[in-house]
Amino acid sequence: MEGLALVLLYLAIPSLLFSAVQQILSWRKKSPSSVPKFPGPKQYPIVGRIHDLPRFSLWLKFQEWAREHGPIYQTRAVDQTFIIISDEKIAEELLVKRGHIYSGRPQIRSLIDHKTGPGYSALMDRNDNWKIQRKWCHAAMAEAYRHHFYGHVEKEMKRYLGLMLLDPARFLDYTREYCGRVMSRLAWDDATQGKTNGDSADCTLHCMSVSGPITNTVSPLWHLPAFMNPWYNFEIKRERDQRAWWRNNFGFAKERMLKGTLPNDTWAYRYFEQLQREGNKTLEQTDDKELFASCMIGFLNLVGVVTISGPLKFFLMAMGLHPEWQKKSQDEIDRVCGDRMPTMQDFADLPTVRACLKETVRWRSGVPLGVPHQAERDDEYRGVEIKKGTIVLACEWTLNRVPEKYPDGDNFRPERWLEPGWPTYQEPLTRYPNFREGHSMHTFGWGRRTCLGQNIVDDEMFVFGAATLWAFNSGPKICPRTGVPVPIDTQATNSHVILEPRPYHLSFKPRSDERAKQILENYHNVLGELKL
Repeated sequence: MEGLALVLLYLAIPSLLFSAVQQILSWRKKSPSSVPKFPGPKQYPIVGRIHDLPRFSLWLKFQEWAREHGPIYQTRAVDQTFIIISDEKIAEELLVKRGHIYSGRPQIRSLIDHKTGPGYSALMDRNDNWKIQRKWCHAAMAEAYRHHFYGHVEKEMKRYLGLMLLDPARFLDYTREYCGRVMSRLAWDDATQGKTNGDSADCTLHCMSVSGPITNTVSPLWHLPAFMNPWYNFEIKRERDQRAWWRNNFGFAKERMLKGTLPNDTWAYRYFEQLQREGNKTLEQTDDKELFASCMIGFLNLVGVVTISGPLKFFLMAMGLHPEWQKKSQDEIDRVCGDRMPTMQDFADLPTVRACLKETVRWRSGVPLGVPHQAERDDEYRGVEIKKGTIVLACEWTLNRVPEKYPDGDNFRPERWLEPGWPTYQEPLTRYPNFREGHSMHTFGWGRRTCLGQNIVDDEMFVFGAATLWAFNSGPKICPRTGVPVPIDTQATNSHVILEPRPYHLSFKPRSDERAKQILENYHNVLGELKL
């Protein structure tokens, strides 16, 4: 392996030298000392600061630099300039008010053609493919939310609780599968695709992350010939398999639509119905249009897994580590719901549960770096020239720890959403906190690139949080050999663009024999309806 690494590095040297020559020529054109710049860490010739940017937990380095250099600073990795923001007002000025400039997406080296589409709408530049897909997905998501996702969240939750009762050690697997099942049911009426959906989402995230293929950080390696380029060959196969899976589900849904057996509460039905209203009764389309539509629905399906699975796993962690908030939430649930499992109908009456969920996403952000924006043309801000192609990051980890808005920001403090006097408190508590409006909506991104999934996050996380607290007591797992709790590292993650925690251990026990009986009854009641 060492020999192969040396060969690959040797082959990458010409590209690195070319980048170095470009950098030197740019210095000759303009003296750096004469150009106004944002503050930032010292930059070294050619490499900038790429040598001390960690591939894992990069947000901690950005937080360290923000403390030293202020709420907006810049750095460089070889020939790529980055502007890092840790102030909401600055982020709004650039990413919202100037969203017509800062809504591009940077090239992710190990994803193929993602900027043009049609495979990854959230990662495309603002082109026609992106506009059509975003408009369609926004309308589809809004209609599903109007019906609170047709009860599928609650039904899948009953299945989840039953599995947790029978085999609680697999709680992390079940949590991701739960998210995958909800989305696959909404997309194609096939919840059995839930595990495949979750695994596909996780693999995609790996390939688009700094912590993933080394070609995302040492980009010249991507240009090696295919016969000796394992990263390129892996991505070719991954994308081919993913698109084939999406196309297969799309095709099967089309067959059911023509037979009249596809439920009208699926996104596939919505798409085919639109075709039929336009006069296309047979649903026949060109290959390109079918690829476009299958990717649009498939990626919407995928994103709904990765943006919710991680926060739910962190929520379970937070409840296990903070028994006082677990107990407060359970008391509230028992007072409101009694012996029945909570549903979305209980939303207004369970503010403590919502506060614990909201605080989880602040405490352990699912997207701690923020999703990067790229300047689509030259601009100027505070007297500093921002060149086209500059990557702008509103670092969510640091934003969530600004002392003036989030006192004691490193600690889990749900009371900040419940008690007057905290900067984030809002009334009425029957409405706030939530994931649709109010404070900390930067969690979902900025401006024209804001995530479309606030509504499903709000519903799915609320039902999950309330139902698991209704059903189980949880806490650190006790080591059978030593008799002491197994430690949990709350910052150990996969370091993807959208995070999940590294595997950790918790103990789950039903809150009573009667509650266990209720869980099993609910589970059996949905077995006949759900595809398992």
